[in-house]
Amino acid sequence: MQLRELSITDSIVISAIPDHQQEASYTTFLRYALSKDKGTSPDPACWTVQERMLAVCHYLSSVLEDGQDFSLGASHYSDYLSYASDISTPAVGHTIELGEVVDESWRIKHLTGAMVESIERLLGELPDTSGRLHWLLGGMAAQLVRKDETVPDPMEGEDTYDHFLLNRMIIGAYLASDFAALMTHYMNGREKLSHLFNIEFSDKGLVALPKGGLAGGLPPARFPAHYAISSLAKELGK
Repeated sequence: MQLRELSITDSIVISAIPDHQQEASYTTFLRYALSKDKGTSPDPACWTVQERMLAVCHYLSSVLEDGQDFSLGASHYSDYLSYASDISTPAVGHTIELGEVVDESWRIKHLTGAMVESIERLLGELPDTSGRLHWLLGGMAAQLVRKDETVPDPMEGEDTYDHFLLNRMIIGAYLASDFAALMTHYMNGREKLSHLFNIEFSDKGLVALPKGGLAGGLPPARFPAHYAISSLAKELGK
């Protein structure tokens, strides 16, 4: 993967994306920043969320004043990145068997950029659901697949996939005991698929947990693409 410096017009476009649309800004940023050579990677919307986070942080480490191990308040980038947990399977489509819950067999697959963009677009669409609960239900709906089930491609976008995901988020209506069992399987499966960063959902979306866990006193971190945008671009974009 090779990233190039953003043009001023690219930077202005990214700076105009609202802060609450971090996943949309990641996709736009990476599409602009990826070198357009023969080795161009697949659409960054198809990457895992951890791979996208790594690419954005790689760019940040080259443009921020404090360099490769840039600071995040009291913490640093190296407090969150773990190459020891690099992705173990090259195929984003890889799934792991989770077992049976509510008389159905479930699998889990990697969370991708297209999936989280859909979750982000659906904010406010599900009654009585917001904040971290919305993101958790969205993650479960996107990543959990029943055995032998066929689901739409997340790259199908705002119509087909968004409609599918919104309807699937009704898992929040499961009986409490059934939901608890499914969520336990989900968390266990997500841990097995973990790579590069230990991700979690917050009220605002995806965050990276510190490598030593929250017990070490460091907070969860977000790495907004807006950090890479110059003050000049932000000013010109107003």
